[in-house]
Amino acid sequence: MNMMEKQAELGKSLYEINTGVMSEMAELSRKNIEQYFEVNRTFGEKLPEVREIGSFMSLQREYGETLWNNAREAMESQNAILQNAFTETRDAFQSAFTAENVTEAPKKAAKKTAKADA
Repeated sequence: MNMMEKQAELGKSLYEINTGVMSEMAELSRKNIEQYFEVNRTFGEKLPEVREIGSFMSLQREYGETLWNNAREAMESQNAILQNAFTETRDAFQSAFTAENVTEAPKKAAKKTAKADA
């Protein structure tokens, strides 16, 4: 494969990686927003049942923990998508810029320098 074909293949690979990542991120964002609205709806339904400050604080703590866990899971999912994208991009660049059938030139022996005796 000549250099022009490799560069065309690299462009195609990068385009596919980018479109795949963007669609995965959009789908993940959609799911996160739906989950956020569902959590708010669920806790909003529980709010009228609260009659004392202790149960309100408990409900608030549970709500905060739920939001935190959902946000953490979303970040972990985003990190996994991005790590996969970086790996695929690295592989695409390596395949585009590695030469086929490259033979190394023989290395010259290092010259020994004589040190003057003091």
